[in-house]
Amino acid sequence: MLPSPDLERFATLIADNVVTAYERDRDGAPFHPTMRVTVVSVLVRSLLLVLPTRSSDVLATACNRGLDDVAGVIEIGGPRVEAVDPDDGAVTMRP
Repeated sequence: MLPSPDLERFATLIADNVVTAYERDRDGAPFHPTMRVTVVSVLVRSLLLVLPTRSSDVLATACNRGLDDVAGVIEIGGPRVEAVDPDDGAVTMRP
């Protein structure tokens, strides 16, 4: 079954929020634009596996799984997602 456009939009919103927060928490070290697109895509794919859900913990776990998948390939460390607001997609990071 294909995800609904609304779920894809919400997953993309969360993924963008995660990447923006990740870059900010790394002292503003931005990803290369191509890498940013890749990271967002990996996060969206991970999120679509659990959406729809109202659980902040489930969303945070999906985001961290996506970050771990990317980190394993490009060897980045950094913050992880602590919580995701299931209403607006806002993220809280932890070191």
